[in-house]
Amino acid sequence: MKGTYMNIYRVYNRVKDKLRMLIKTALLIMLLIPFLSGCRIDEADYELTNYTGKSVDTFEKKIKTQLTKDSNGVYKIEGVLQLMAPKEAITSVTLLEGAKEYKVFGVVIGMEKAQAETRLKQLYGPEVNKTIETEKNSITNTYRDKESELYLSYDIDTGLVTEISYYNLSIESTQELTNAGELIALVGDIRVYYNEAMVYLKSAQEIYEAEYGKGIWDVDIFGDGGSFGEYIKDEVLKQIIQLKVIRDKAIELGISLTDEEKEDAAAYANEHYMGISDADRDRYLITRDLLERVYSDNILAEKVFETLTIDVDTNVPDVHAQQITVQHILVYSTELNEEGKRVLLPAQQRNSALDKINGLLERARSGEDFYTLAETNSEHEVIEYTFGRGEGPEEFSDTFEQAAFNLKTGEISGLITTDYGWHIIYCVTDFNKDATIRVKEAIIEERRTELFAEYYSRWFSEYDVVINSDAWDAISLGD
Repeated sequence: MKGTYMNIYRVYNRVKDKLRMLIKTALLIMLLIPFLSGCRIDEADYELTNYTGKSVDTFEKKIKTQLTKDSNGVYKIEGVLQLMAPKEAITSVTLLEGAKEYKVFGVVIGMEKAQAETRLKQLYGPEVNKTIETEKNSITNTYRDKESELYLSYDIDTGLVTEISYYNLSIESTQELTNAGELIALVGDIRVYYNEAMVYLKSAQEIYEAEYGKGIWDVDIFGDGGSFGEYIKDEVLKQIIQLKVIRDKAIELGISLTDEEKEDAAAYANEHYMGISDADRDRYLITRDLLERVYSDNILAEKVFETLTIDVDTNVPDVHAQQITVQHILVYSTELNEEGKRVLLPAQQRNSALDKINGLLERARSGEDFYTLAETNSEHEVIEYTFGRGEGPEEFSDTFEQAAFNLKTGEISGLITTDYGWHIIYCVTDFNKDATIRVKEAIIEERRTELFAEYYSRWFSEYDVVINSDAWDAISLGD
């Protein structure tokens, strides 16, 4: 399966943070994909019964129009049509007098009553009720079967159809459930099925196997008796639950995708779908509509994050973010003994080392290019460091960091002693502007993440989450 997520980190130290942050980074790798324009609107796209059970997003994309949300779960084009989607899946459609090309079972506004009734009787049989609406000067016929109801209104004087309402009574989910596999989880009343869960899980599997190999899944990385595969499955499921909660809250908050964002989701989904083999499509029940919903969830989650955290405090004083860049020369006064502990060199070797570092200090202060001098003579593989306060090189003592921060741009230190030996430090800059800006941005981003975590914590407490453990546990990443 074609990968869809960026994932660069070291196992153990960064894996948890990376998966936690997928809300924000899941789609970044796809941003270079060119926009893929949609197909023209086919005649069949105007048949509104085709959209019951599907999302409002799908309707807007296919029809290439923008609906207005009137109230909870009600979407409309004023005077033209109205959709009801209380749980995001469209359950009913209504054509109003302003509708032109839209149809319900081939019936259109302005059609002759006799022609419309003929079509509907072929589907439903005779009407079950007739009602006169005096104020509208119309008669409404009611048709009904086990799965739906349809109301056809026509003008008494002209005999032309003025309104059509169709209700699908069999919609039980917020998603299109055809061939979706087992129910994996319930997040409130939101259902997560096998095929959607596998989109995330297989993407994560590809990323980890590319970096660490197929044998990674059985490894007990954390030393707690559990396998890495079990850990990743847990994290992926948590991620899906987060996305569902955030999407649900986005509806309440009135946050939705723009036409351009919907088009992006469709383009990403198509690119992903084309990279999946036929065998995997069949095995994991993957469809374009499913992938489009997955990408829409991710884009919407990022949009919710951006919207709710845009006003976070962005004031970060320089003293908290200041980054310096230094270069150093190290000559060892110690060595590792048989037990792996660092001990002093024998006196003669130590004296030779001291003579060497003093000679290098004299040459550095005489004006020789410091980097060239370090590259030729330093006994440490790293020459240059950029860091802030409390973030100096971990292998050296605080003495190194303190000495570095005491230097101004262009200054050279005296001999600095650490557990390794003697250092000479040269200050390239006592204020690395670009690095400082990056740190400030990271601090602001951390504040935003913390603020959003507070929102999410409150939201999550409102949802009952039920996992189909038998079905989920039966899925093995090692297969």
